[in-house]
Amino acid sequence: MEWTKPPATSACPRGKRCTRPCAAARFPFIDSERAGCAFAVPSSTRFSNEAIRVRCYTLRDARLPERRSEVGVSKYQVGNGTFWMVDEWLPLPNGQATRFRKRKIPTKEQAVALVAKARAEAFEGRYFDRLKASKLLVEDAWSAYQPISKRDNDTWKSEEGRAKHLNRHLGQKLAAGLTVKDVDEYRTKRLGETTRRKKAPSPASLDREVELLKRMLNYAVSCGSLPSNPIAAVKLLRKPNVRRSVLDDAAFEKLHAASEAQLKPIILVAYDTGMRLREVLGLRWSQVNLKLGLIKLSAEDTKTEEPRTVFLTSRVLETLEAQPRHIKSEWVFTNPETEEAWKDIRKAFRRACKAAKLTGVWFHDLRRSFVTNARRRGVPESVVMRMSGHRTRAVFERYSIVEEDDLRDAVKRIEAGIAKSGGGSGQDLDKVGEG
Repeated sequence: MEWTKPPATSACPRGKRCTRPCAAARFPFIDSERAGCAFAVPSSTRFSNEAIRVRCYTLRDARLPERRSEVGVSKYQVGNGTFWMVDEWLPLPNGQATRFRKRKIPTKEQAVALVAKARAEAFEGRYFDRLKASKLLVEDAWSAYQPISKRDNDTWKSEEGRAKHLNRHLGQKLAAGLTVKDVDEYRTKRLGETTRRKKAPSPASLDREVELLKRMLNYAVSCGSLPSNPIAAVKLLRKPNVRRSVLDDAAFEKLHAASEAQLKPIILVAYDTGMRLREVLGLRWSQVNLKLGLIKLSAEDTKTEEPRTVFLTSRVLETLEAQPRHIKSEWVFTNPETEEAWKDIRKAFRRACKAAKLTGVWFHDLRRSFVTNARRRGVPESVVMRMSGHRTRAVFERYSIVEEDDLRDAVKRIEAGIAKSGGGSGQDLDKVGEG
C-alpha cells in the first residue's frame, strides 16, 4: 500500500499537521481498530476535525487505555502462589501526583487497605515523611565504622578482633532488626567458645563486644544509614572483674632477674613509675631529661589525653643512662631488628614469668603494683593519682588494692596515735585471731 501525505486541512490537536504514515502501512498485522489511529484507512478518506481530535494518537499511545485499566488493585500469580499488587497515582496537596506501587500482598483486603492508607497520607501531606526500612547489615555497619576506629582509637586492633566475633554471629542480620534476644543469643554462643587462654570469654569481654556493636550502630545513625539504634537499651553484664594481682619487691626482683636483657629496663620503668605499656614502649629520648630526672609526657602520649610529668627513681635513672642509643632511632627502647620501637613484648614477658615461676601475672599488673605499693608506703592518694595519671577515683580504686593487712596496719596507726595522746587499749592486734 502506498502512503500519501494527508491534506493540509486536516488539523491535529497537537498543534501541527499530522504527517505520520498510517499504522496499517507500518504494521500490517495490526488491524485498524486496535491501532486506533485516524489514518489507519487510506489517507484519501477525509474525517471531520472532531473525529481527528478524538482518535489522533500514535500506535504507542493506543496501548495506554489497556495500561490504565490495570492501575489499582490487581491479582497475579507467581508459580503456584497468588498475590495482589497495587499501582496507584496519588494526588498530592500541591496538585502534583506520585506513583505508589507495591507487590506480593497476600490478600485483596490488605491491598485495598494499603491503598486507602497511602491515599490518606498523600491527602494529609505525610506521604514523603514515611521512613523507608533500612537494609543495612551488621557487617556493613562495621565496614563503615572500621576506618573511623582505626583513625581515632589506639586500641583499633582489639576492636577488629571483637568485630570478627560480631560478624561471624550477627554479620548477616539487618541492623535495624536487632533485638535484645539477638544480643542474648550472641552472648550464649560466645560463652560456648574458648579464647586463646583456653577458657570461655569473660563477662567484661562480652561487654566490650556489645559496646562496640552499639558504637557501630550509633555511627550508622549519625550517618543517616539507620533511623535509630535498636539495641541502645540493652544492658551490659558489668560483673566485677577487678584483678588483685600485686607484686611486692621480692616478687619483682625474681621477675627482673629472670627477664631477658632487652626486657629488664622496660619492666623496671613500668614498676617504678606506674607508666602504661604504650607509654613505656613509645618513650622517646626527647621526652627524657636525665639531668632533672624526669619524663615529660604530652597529651597525645597519654591515654587520658592529659600531659603528665613522671619523676624517676635513682635506679630507673641509672638504667636509662646506661641504655644504648641507636643513631637512626629516636626511641628509648628500640627493637634491634627493626630499629623501631617495640610493638609487642608479651611473649618475652610470659617467658620471664615462667622462668620466675610466677603464674597469672600480666604486664599491666606492674602498674597496679606501683599504685598499691605507693599507697602502702604512705604516699597520699591524690599524689599517687597524679603520678599514675588516673583522672577519676573510681578507676584509681580498681588499681589500689586494699588487703586485710592494710586495715590491720591502719588500726595500729590509729592506736599509736591514741597512745601518744595519753590513752590506749593495750590490745595487741598481731595476736588477735581471725574472727
